Amino acid sequence: MIRNIFALLLFTGISFTTTVSAADLDTLPAAPLLAPQAQYGTAYLGTGWYIRGDVGYSRPQGPSGSYNGAPFDHLSLAGSAVLGGGVGYKINNWFRADVTADYTFAGNIRASYLVPNCCLATDKTGLASWAVLANGYVDLGTWSAITPYVGGGVGYAFTEVSKIVNEQFTQTITGSFVPMLDPTTGLPILNAFPTHTTGRFAWALMAGAAIDVAPSTKLDFGYRYLNVSDARFATDSFGIAPRLKNLSAHQFRVGLRYMFDE
Repeated sequence: MIRNIFALLLFTGISFTTTVSAADLDTLPAAPLLAPQAQYGTAYLGTGWYIRGDVGYSRPQGPSGSYNGAPFDHLSLAGSAVLGGGVGYKINNWFRADVTADYTFAGNIRASYLVPNCCLATDKTGLASWAVLANGYVDLGTWSAITPYVGGGVGYAFTEVSKIVNEQFTQTITGSFVPMLDPTTGLPILNAFPTHTTGRFAWALMAGAAIDVAPSTKLDFGYRYLNVSDARFATDSFGIAPRLKNLSAHQFRVGLRYMFDE
């Protein structure tokens, strides 16, 4: 009899334990799901970012020059290379913006001006510039991997007139000009004036087309009209600083753009 009661209690305890264990398992919280790891570019740079680099040719366009308010008799500016880069953001398939910094290498300048009742002077120098611009673009759709665009920018430019070599000529009774000579050496007198830098507001208009050449990489062919206002030479021996006004350039550029998220 006692053995029967003990067996019954043992069976009941095992059944109760099994039931409780099953209930506990049913109420355990589910294991948390791990979120997928974000890719490096998206996590740290966001989407739409790109970098760019450009090279090209800059041709000065139609500046006027003056000396003490009087226009130069002759003025010529040579073209030169331009090199730049920047960082930008593609807002959507139609709009993007970037900030660029470009350096235009020095091109030769030759100028001459007449000093009334005195002489004729000539200057030989070079003109270089830095331009930092904030730009906006409209991409006009893509056809066969080619995306044309237009844009504009505003910013600031620093123009640097190199060391100036100045030569002066006196007028003869026949009206011609001959070099002023050093009475000691008998050689023409050449004056030198230091480099001078001018900072001014700048603006630009752009147009071009980008070609998809590789994943995330675009080859950019562009034209930019850049206006940097004016530039000044260093003050000469008469206390006068010659000036270039309405200084602008036509720039033809080739560049690469690398998109971080494409």
